[in-house]
Amino acid sequence: MCPTGQALGHPAAQLLQEYAHMGCPVRTGRPWTRDMMEEAVQRGPHQSALTPEALEHFAAEAKAKVEKGQAKLVYWDDIKDNPPPELKITPVAAIRHKSKAYRTILDLSYRLRLKNGGVVKSVNDMTEKVAPQGSIDQIGESLSRIIYAFAETDDDAKIFMAKWDIKDGFWRMGGEEGQEYNFAYVLPQPPGHPVILVIPTSLQMGWVESPPLFCAASETARDIVEEYIETQVSLLPAHKFSKHVMTSDTIQELPETGEEAAGFHYIVEVYFDDFNSSWTM
Repeated sequence: MCPTGQALGHPAAQLLQEYAHMGCPVRTGRPWTRDMMEEAVQRGPHQSALTPEALEHFAAEAKAKVEKGQAKLVYWDDIKDNPPPELKITPVAAIRHKSKAYRTILDLSYRLRLKNGGVVKSVNDMTEKVAPQGSIDQIGESLSRIIYAFAETDDDAKIFMAKWDIKDGFWRMGGEEGQEYNFAYVLPQPPGHPVILVIPTSLQMGWVESPPLFCAASETARDIVEEYIETQVSLLPAHKFSKHVMTSDTIQELPETGEEAAGFHYIVEVYFDDFNSSWTM
């Protein structure tokens, strides 16, 4: 998520370098009061996060996130008398997932109902949108462009397709220092355990600004991929990962350039953190 090499010449390079070194901008409105925080802690996680299987999932995930530096754990009793001013606590839910037991979803559209009848606007409601909105303009067209490319090939053409998914995509882009407290949630635990807050250090799936901030990086990467495809192989700069992909004999069968090579056609699309490439020869 930090541009290097050829990506430094991209129009978005300076912006991405700011995100990489200073963190992504987080503007979520006025701070909560201590009473709001206390009631949010008492509200706790969504019911879906409290089943035995979900509790096991969250315990393992929290441990892994802490080890990777993607989150930190804080006991509520240690900070409740002097909480960080940016602290906002949102219910977390466990959603069944096709490739693993659960996906963690932070409900940043949740509006906290207070005991006095008041309502605290959600983090999403209060967020000031400062991310580059143009970075998501093409998201909804990715699939249609791939389908169109397939339909335009010859009837007897062989189409090769690959898909790469960036693991924990949004978690690879951090927020501004101190602003991670805007995305806190109560760690789901069995009854009787002391309250622990999970403080993510990165963007959260479910935050209204995460898609345009993340796509500013992934759409830039797609542009650079296309530049590499269109550049003559002998003119490409050395890459640190070349040794991992140059061992196959089939690498010699690739054309020197993309569209200039007869019979070689390609398309590269990105959908958030999913990179899709298709080509015919």
